Amino acid sequence: MTDTPIIDVPRLELDSIIGFNGDVNAGLKVHPGREHLIYPLGNTVIIEHVTTKEFSQLSGHTNNVSCIAVSPSGNYLASGQVTHMGFKANVIIWDFHRKQQIATLSLHKVKVQDLAFSPNEKYLVTLGGQDDGSVVVWDLASKEAICGNQAQVESAGVTYCVAYSNVSDDIFVTGGDGTLRVWELDVGNRKIKATNVVMGQLKRVVKCIQMADHMAEPFFFCGTTTGDIIGINMRTRLFQVQGPKKELFSKGVTSLALLKSGDFLVGAGDGEVALAKFYKKQDKGEVLFEKKRSWKDKNLSNLSSPAITSIALRGDGHQFYVGAANSQIYRFNYSEFVSGGGDQKQINKKTGLKIEKKTQTDDKGVELVKTCHSKAVKDVVFPFGFSNLIVTCQEEEIRVWNMSTKKEILRHVVANKTCNAVCITRDGKTIFSAWDDGIIRGYGFSKDGKSLKQKFERGEAHSKGVTAISCTSDGRRIVSGGGEGQVRIWDITKSMNMKGEDVYIIKLAETMMEHKGTVSDVKITNGDLECATASNDGTCIIWDLENKRRKGIVFANTLFKCLTYDAKEVQLVTSGTDRKIGFWETHGGERIRDLDGSSSGSVNAIDLSPDGRFLVTGGDDRMIKVWTYQEGEVVGVGIGHSDSVIKVKICPNQNLIVSVSEDGAILIWKFPFTPRC
Repeated sequence: MTDTPIIDVPRLELDSIIGFNGDVNAGLKVHPGREHLIYPLGNTVIIEHVTTKEFSQLSGHTNNVSCIAVSPSGNYLASGQVTHMGFKANVIIWDFHRKQQIATLSLHKVKVQDLAFSPNEKYLVTLGGQDDGSVVVWDLASKEAICGNQAQVESAGVTYCVAYSNVSDDIFVTGGDGTLRVWELDVGNRKIKATNVVMGQLKRVVKCIQMADHMAEPFFFCGTTTGDIIGINMRTRLFQVQGPKKELFSKGVTSLALLKSGDFLVGAGDGEVALAKFYKKQDKGEVLFEKKRSWKDKNLSNLSSPAITSIALRGDGHQFYVGAANSQIYRFNYSEFVSGGGDQKQINKKTGLKIEKKTQTDDKGVELVKTCHSKAVKDVVFPFGFSNLIVTCQEEEIRVWNMSTKKEILRHVVANKTCNAVCITRDGKTIFSAWDDGIIRGYGFSKDGKSLKQKFERGEAHSKGVTAISCTSDGRRIVSGGGEGQVRIWDITKSMNMKGEDVYIIKLAETMMEHKGTVSDVKITNGDLECATASNDGTCIIWDLENKRRKGIVFANTLFKCLTYDAKEVQLVTSGTDRKIGFWETHGGERIRDLDGSSSGSVNAIDLSPDGRFLVTGGDDRMIKVWTYQEGEVVGVGIGHSDSVIKVKICPNQNLIVSVSEDGAILIWKFPFTPRC
């Protein structure tokens, strides 16, 4: 049987996207029109309206986007990517208004590190990564390279960033590990000439550059891994100012933005956002550095605070957006942010001395506008019969999302562990979770509904980590699968201690050891009498939960990734690395039929619609497919993921499909068919 053609199949409509790759330095941009945010998500570029949240996807890259630039007028976008060793990494130029690709530029190898537009949009300069090491200037009119050169001398390290002059199309700056250079473009002779900045004895690794050559005294400023900011005079090409000299920014300066007032917005590697400035001391003429305001997210511990990777001004900076490495985006109102902090001086009435208060760090003027998964999303589930919430998990985290607002409402973190799977009891009161440290953890909602409270944990549940989990309808029994191939049944009883607190007792009822590989999925029938488990050993086993023994088994030449029962629970539907969707009799384990689920890569996820008429699948081909159960035909295709799909779920009221992927994205699709009553 050939793969089902999708050319003429109706496309699923994307309702919303929850995702942002915060690891890309300077990846978050505000369009000059002030109405749109621009940011990377996997191998796509997302354009999102600030108020309506309407969005567009720019798709064309073959691998993850590594850098983004917006032209001064806002007419053009440019994005670079990473690729595999030995291959060319493309730069794509986009027409912002038409949301279309204009040109693909291919010269750099492995990675495009950074790029920048010239002020009059004549040229685009692109910088290759560690395995490329070149800087190239492109003519935007002809879309051809004018000239190129090695970005650094041989004795220097990697060049990390490039910034174009604000006033000249012929000057740009690059900086990196032991290298800081001002470049002059000679278009007539198709050459670029580099002048190394004289730093004296100062040795720095530059991670970001902010041009200020449009000011009365032309400068450019560099943020360093040391935690200070250095200023270079553009006329003399000499290092001139440095700050702070004592209280350096922890974990380095990772992002810089210059305000019209001459003040800086500084992003640091420890999650700090600061308002600061250089100023001259009147009596001595000495240049000093002052931090006027500082902020860090109080909801994150100092150990888990992510680096600030982007600061994007809206207009002249009355608002600005901050992107963090943990894929969160904050919006700051400048006037409130400034008035909410700053060093204050008071007079001690007794001594007459000035007392200087420390910089305040309250949250005035700061709003968390987007929070996303920063790692692969391992699982997603809906509460039984309730479509307005989903629970997801990734490394260290379990999150609860409101599907109406598409915002995270709860998060629980277990440091240095990975949550592989989650399930929810039918009453919605308990979340069971499977962790790679071999522990099953149970959580309930706190009385105020603002946090997840741990009810119990069962250690040593599996010797090689808990990889799959499901619970019975009454929530009194758990079936878990492990990395060693065992399937275990757990009985849960609840009692009360002397303090009137609930105490949970998790007792092992049975260990079933027939799988020889990792258990990848567990499904329990509605009557709680039977369950099925899928394994990487090429078998799916049907278990009798009353007698605690095998009831049936199916074999295939594949690594099974997932399974589900049909509506009548007399058939199993499976999928895996052989790209087949298999239909099997639960009694006898006979194969009924196969469908070609994908033309490339494994099928990792499968779910049955509540009315039993449709299947939804997702996998390494990055597509979501809706199939009719009886006919086995593809009746809807969703194209939008930029990495392998790990799980798919249809909501209980059959209005939406939620799919999650390796790049941390959550995509929400409109289900195209009305459920049958």
